[in-house]
Amino acid sequence: MTKNEMRSGLVPVPGAELYYELRGEGAPLLLIPGASGDAGMYERAAEALASDFAVITYDRRGNSRSAERGGLGATSVDEHGDDAAALIAAVGLGAAFVFGNSSGATIAMNLCLRHPEVLRVVVAHEPPKIGTLPNRDEFLQGLKDRMEAAVARGGYEEAVEDFHGWLVGDDSGTPAPEGLRERVRGNGEQWVRHELGVLDRYDAPQELIEARSTPLLFGVGTTGGTEEHTGLLGTYRGSLAALAEQYGTELLEFTGAHVPYESLPEQFGVELRAALVRFA
Repeated sequence: MTKNEMRSGLVPVPGAELYYELRGEGAPLLLIPGASGDAGMYERAAEALASDFAVITYDRRGNSRSAERGGLGATSVDEHGDDAAALIAAVGLGAAFVFGNSSGATIAMNLCLRHPEVLRVVVAHEPPKIGTLPNRDEFLQGLKDRMEAAVARGGYEEAVEDFHGWLVGDDSGTPAPEGLRERVRGNGEQWVRHELGVLDRYDAPQELIEARSTPLLFGVGTTGGTEEHTGLLGTYRGSLAALAEQYGTELLEFTGAHVPYESLPEQFGVELRAALVRFA
């Protein structure tokens, strides 16, 4: 496979099938999407990284093209960590580098602690504020109230639009792969009903943290994005630094705000590559 080629497939996992895409050549690199996202959110970053890695992107269970047998239902961080490990094994390219963003970062952390056999190194970029800030219970309740109001106004699609505007601001000028925005809006029910307050909160058992054998790095953006998140950036950075200290690792800075792989894909590729080659 060359840099410009993409192949896709389905991997069966308990209760679901995972849709994935594979680009490029080299050591495998799995990119885990956050809330309501899918493989398309990483498309431009995957193309930027495909000259050095075999880049695996996917739709998490219950989202977009990864159908759950029996319909949408309750899930857990462990379930998604197991899915990611199964996908790496099924692709069959050996132990993988992993990058996860937002709730994808909590999945990456879980994967790091529970499935070292399929990993080289993990980067957890901006795990959700819901799971890391000192006032996380208050923060979660405020977001739940906001999403319930959005659903009442215009359904789950309205909730996704409101959430993305609150989190990253107006991204209408950012190029998006064909069909991505429609798929993301269609994932609103899965996120609001089954993932909010679940995948964005991960308190790993201390014994797993102490037994960690896979290299792990945390990442944070240089800007907050929206005005609210810019105001929170200092506190959030401090929370992530404390989390990195708890895990016995370091906190890296990535240019941009919460989703640099969408807004600055080339720069993101350069910075992620630099972080990973230390462990090649």
